[in-house]
Amino acid sequence: MKADPVKALLHRHHGLCARAVDPLEIAAVLEDGGLTDRAAAECRHRDVFSLADELYARAERVEPVRPAPGPRAPRNPAALAHGPRAPWRFAGLLAGAWLVAYALLGGPALAALLSGRAGGPPLPDVLKAAAPAAAALACGLAPAAWCARWFTGRVRHALAASRSRAEFRARTWPLLLTAAALFTAALTALLWSARAALGAPAARPQELAAVTALGGLLFLARLLTARGFGRPAAVAALAACGMEAAALAATAPGAGAPRLPGAAAWAAGAYGPAAIPLVACALPALALLAHALTALSRASAHRQGAHAPVPADPGEAPARAR
Repeated sequence: MKADPVKALLHRHHGLCARAVDPLEIAAVLEDGGLTDRAAAECRHRDVFSLADELYARAERVEPVRPAPGPRAPRNPAALAHGPRAPWRFAGLLAGAWLVAYALLGGPALAALLSGRAGGPPLPDVLKAAAPAAAALACGLAPAAWCARWFTGRVRHALAASRSRAEFRARTWPLLLTAAALFTAALTALLWSARAALGAPAARPQELAAVTALGGLLFLARLLTARGFGRPAAVAALAACGMEAAALAATAPGAGAPRLPGAAAWAAGAYGPAAIPLVACALPALALLAHALTALSRASAHRQGAHAPVPADPGEAPARAR
């Protein structure tokens, strides 16, 4: 007589299954621990959601122990600052600062500031030209926060309504694409409005597209970082920085003939200097969007708030895909 694999899994995660208030809490923890649909098939289930349903149904319910009311223990800022994700967050912040500076000042002015020379366009002219983009990016914080909250709320409804991994993925992808599209449309409108309000001359489409691509990259990076995916967000921002830094180095005095990366060289020759930040931000943003479609379609990526699963008992080893 073959052993019951579900019973063995239930024994391994008894504390989690007994305290969970919803099967999705079990599915999120199992998926976060590495259990895939293939491993669920070994338990004679089509996916992790179906397996979690049986684990929830077979577990004996216990009332979760709530902590007694009282003052919370203060968090240790030093421990948070030196956590495993802190270096990636710090790198992402530095990369974001560079990208914003490049978008506002432009390559020549930024190179002049970094080198300490007085060459390049006059600083008052640079600041005047950067004012519309700076105002749009600052005002764009409000729609970015709204779009992030909208996505969070909608995806939680999708998580509660979905009964399979494929169904949740099918519900999540349109929500993520809609949130990104809403933010980029809002930022584009803010750019046009800021230029009109400040009396700035009409900008070329590639200049507006470059700032919009930067905003989209930062929006996706913040959305992923808030859900524990700070490393890919930082890598995408650093890749954009690398392309812009390569462009500055290639066009610096004494660097010889400019040798930009392939896509950036073609774009700069065809559409002018504004194409450098456009390509540098648009390509990583598209790559980050593709990653987000996969990462944020997992139940374990949304374990905060009302749908946060109860942590497993100490010593419960998560099941791994074989």
